[in-house]
Amino acid sequence: WPSQQLVSQICGQGCHIVAKQPKSALYCGGEENRKLLWRFSFSEAEKTLFREGSQGQASSCRKQVLRILKALRLDLNMGPLKSYHLKTIILYECETYPRHSDWSHDKLQDRFNSAIRRLLDCLGQRYCPHYFIKSLNLFESFGSCSQLIRTVEELAINPGRKIEQILSR
Repeated sequence: WPSQQLVSQICGQGCHIVAKQPKSALYCGGEENRKLLWRFSFSEAEKTLFREGSQGQASSCRKQVLRILKALRLDLNMGPLKSYHLKTIILYECETYPRHSDWSHDKLQDRFNSAIRRLLDCLGQRYCPHYFIKSLNLFESFGSCSQLIRTVEELAINPGRKIEQILSR
């Protein structure tokens, strides 16, 4: 996963370069240069992977797993974790579980659990490589994330209970 044909298609699309001012805490290049910075955007490639990564078959639970993780991130106050981190986790999960049958709707719980375990492993190492730029660690700027790790550990141990707590609010 993904197929060589899809990789070729995505590479042919290229990526975008967008103007983006960095957060002040992460930037030390002088205020005059702050507005001149650019970053790569792989949003089109990511959309293509989610849309066509399973050979265009619609009955996939990829998006549902990502939606659940995003909702939990917000409801459980899982800062400094961002949606992009979760999307990256799902993309790596797609490589680990490449068959379409691995992502059928009856596998939703399995894929959710494996994504939580991967997230927990990455947090424990404070290392999550960017999906397209492997040398870039998405967790590099994370400070102490012991509370976040505890929250994700609780999700890994008993996801149903956490989800029930959220739904009963």
